[in-house]
Amino acid sequence: MEDQGEKIIFLARELLNADVHELPVKKKTVSITMTFRTLCFTTLLAAAGGGIISTVAQEHIRPLNRYEKVELQALVFYAARLKGIQEDIVRQEVGKQVGVSHFDDITAKEFPTARRYLQEQAQ
Repeated sequence: MEDQGEKIIFLARELLNADVHELPVKKKTVSITMTFRTLCFTTLLAAAGGGIISTVAQEHIRPLNRYEKVELQALVFYAARLKGIQEDIVRQEVGKQVGVSHFDDITAKEFPTARRYLQEQAQ
């Protein structure tokens, strides 16, 4: 992560300090002429876009982090106390609501739905 950040910072500095020299850029058999500034800017966009796409793609399968788990556990506890039922029953209801077989299998994709459902149950 640090290497990518250092590369981006280096390219940004080059972009700011670049003269308006034209650099030929070859892609397969096509020859394109663009300024060094444009080349650096394109590289920055590609680096940033690649990171965003991989982050979004992996978000659906990412397991919950510690803070998200604690938040759901607290909401389960609170909803169970308000309803006067056991926490396991609330966990089963949440699992059915978000479409997972077990409460601990909730991923980052289902987290907002589970949180919203538990907040509604706690009101």
